[in-house]
Amino acid sequence: MPLLQPTKDLLGFLHRNPAIRTQIKAAPNKTLLYAGSVIKPAWKDIIDMKAANPEMRDKVILPDVLERILLTGQPFPNLLAWVKSIDALSPPAPWKDNGFIAWRAVSGIFAANAVGAVSFYVGSPVSKATKVFAATEVSVLLKNPNIDHVTRDVLGYYDRCIKSGNPNISFGLIHG
Repeated sequence: MPLLQPTKDLLGFLHRNPAIRTQIKAAPNKTLLYAGSVIKPAWKDIIDMKAANPEMRDKVILPDVLERILLTGQPFPNLLAWVKSIDALSPPAPWKDNGFIAWRAVSGIFAANAVGAVSFYVGSPVSKATKVFAATEVSVLLKNPNIDHVTRDVLGYYDRCIKSGNPNISFGLIHG
């Protein structure tokens, strides 16, 4: 399936705007990446944990960052709204073809900009075919020279699971 114009527009915008790309990051030691499900979808668990646990409140997930990046002269008020609009494209544009690519683009930038300790909340199942974490974030983080050694060790485990085709790499929350 070829990319639809809204997806091409987003990718082109990101390519032409390095200043925007540099904003797609968390403060050092605050990045939190997630995938899969533990009790419920990981992102829903994270919202609940951040509300209930003061230690979690300063962790930053990609949607938090994208929502804060305001866009002037674009069809959407912020970068999160733009990416979500691509998620909402109806058939014949399935999520895996357009939404998946849009999320992979911004997630890759987020992972590339991570500094220090990175936290993970990973449930199951996780595969390259369905999860941005496995398809993009792990490999980008492994190339990131700015992450700490503990993060790199945890990534080694995730990478081995993904390469072996093991979708059950549930680890719950790992604080970075």
